[in-house]
Amino acid sequence: MTKYNFWEDWKKITPLEEKAIRAVIKARDKVVKTLPKDKLVAIYIKGSFTRREMKEGSDVDMVPIVTENEDEPAVFAVNDSDIDPVMVVPLSLWEFEHNKLSTKSTYRPDLRAEPDLFLKKLNAYKLIYGTPLDPAQYPTREDRQIIKDEIMKIRDGYIPAYKKGKTSFSSLLKEVFWLVELVQNIEGKKVSHSFKNISQSVKDKEHIIHAAYQLLANPKHTKAEEAQFIESLNEYLAESSSN
Repeated sequence: MTKYNFWEDWKKITPLEEKAIRAVIKARDKVVKTLPKDKLVAIYIKGSFTRREMKEGSDVDMVPIVTENEDEPAVFAVNDSDIDPVMVVPLSLWEFEHNKLSTKSTYRPDLRAEPDLFLKKLNAYKLIYGTPLDPAQYPTREDRQIIKDEIMKIRDGYIPAYKKGKTSFSSLLKEVFWLVELVQNIEGKKVSHSFKNISQSVKDKEHIIHAAYQLLANPKHTKAEEAQFIESLNEYLAESSSN
């Protein structure tokens, strides 16, 4: 199987990125050694590292694609401090075929993304090992249904989880970005998969995405600002649900 190092043509690599690159190479090697070749289809990287939007504390999301659900525990087990900041979270072909996760969530409602969202955004991710997936081979929801489901997940899942301290405010903000990206796409706007480009794609300066971008860019914002954002977000979700 071929290994791919998409970062090789990067210019002005930061110390944070250098650390991430070393960790990605080490984590990839560990995953490859963990499974027989016929059990490991591919390895993808997604998230802020691929977009070059990493900050202190950012994870590097590594997604190995395995053939069977039973192969996942061994891959999960490679997560250790020696590959920090890489987080390895596998998906199986069965999960893509059924568009549901085989593992149970520790929180209800389940805040994890359905497998078809991975396929929908595959062009924004980077293959670093193996054979690329063909999204056409697997079932995916219509964009309008995904938007409806994401609104419900934010309203009934992320906001209550944040208020209970079960998830971070930054995780909630990121979910808002992905929702707005979906809305922009369905309106015919091609948006590059990054926080900056998603916010810039919305010309209305009063739109919720601009407040989200300001808060994401300023980690020292106050709890009062978070509360104000939640209030505005609930209004946006209610309005979006009625459209």
